[in-house]
Amino acid sequence: MMKLLTGAALAATMLVQSAQAETTPILEIAWFKLQPGVGDAQFVAGAQHVQDHFLPRFDGRIYRELLSQNDGDYWIDTIHWQSVGDFQKAAEEILTDADGAAIMNLIDPSTMAWFHADQVRHWQADDVPQGDGHTEIQVFRLVAPGSEIEFQVPTTDEEFLLAADAIQETLLEQAGFVDRALFQTADGWWVDLIHWDSKASADTANSTLMADVADMDSVVAQFIFKIDPKSLKTFGMDQERVWW
Repeated sequence: MMKLLTGAALAATMLVQSAQAETTPILEIAWFKLQPGVGDAQFVAGAQHVQDHFLPRFDGRIYRELLSQNDGDYWIDTIHWQSVGDFQKAAEEILTDADGAAIMNLIDPSTMAWFHADQVRHWQADDVPQGDGHTEIQVFRLVAPGSEIEFQVPTTDEEFLLAADAIQETLLEQAGFVDRALFQTADGWWVDLIHWDSKASADTANSTLMADVADMDSVVAQFIFKIDPKSLKTFGMDQERVWW
């Protein structure tokens, strides 16, 4: 799947995209495991050092979340930027900067995927929780021609967005729903990020939604069956820090 890009490769990719996405909000997302022997407190301290001493040099940050997997070893560090240009400046420097090393040296690079995506939709019902919430992140591709699953048919971005808008109405009805944003990378990956006020709210909502999946005409089924299950990576994450 997606792997860590070198500084040169990342810069080249962003130069191609920057002209068309200069004013589009950007999600920078990295998921990874820690180096053996690195404790959670040590890593959070390293992330705080980057927040205090590296990121203030760069304009355009909206907010940042540091998340830990509640049933696994993965961490996710996300930053919402106002544009790809703002993100580009920081991404080019963090791999070689002394203050960036406070976090990069604690990460196992063989486990890391790091990329950015353009915001396509944003539905907000309330402010993002400040450290007590639960965040769901799904990364996937849409069903393409040649799918081996008989009830899934190839779909377009436009058809998928209609389904995403439709299921949003159901999400708004769920207790504890806070915020949702949908992103797409230049090479066709999608990122669906949903904030809940707690893991209990997320679990209850997911149980409610999945009860409708057997009905092929439901908004839940119409959304889920547009996603290629072979590509799907799902993270249920606890908030460790939220920085505005």
